[in-house]
Amino acid sequence: MNKEKNMDHDAPFLDIEEQDLIESLNSAIDQGKFTPSNAIDQQQKQDFWMKTVENTEKRKAITLRIQQRDIYRLKVLARRKGLPYQTFISSSLHQLANGDLIER
Repeated sequence: MNKEKNMDHDAPFLDIEEQDLIESLNSAIDQGKFTPSNAIDQQQKQDFWMKTVENTEKRKAITLRIQQRDIYRLKVLARRKGLPYQTFISSSLHQLANGDLIER
């Protein structure tokens, strides 16, 4: 599955399909068809993730090999939640291990 990369965008790891999705979402926001979360919702989400991190016990360093594209995507998700990406990854793995994060 080789998708053509869009190198003109400020996030060169996005393929054409992902870029189209972002443009569609931005268009819907501009037309008032979609409203992004307000600052209070964003703060509540950030507080939730930070609490999840704080509630963890002892930590152990590990080494993982993760595809670069997945790391970029994880960084984008972390940025949306207002967290450092390593904290976000750790929190997500913690939730998965506890059964709090489930597959759709």
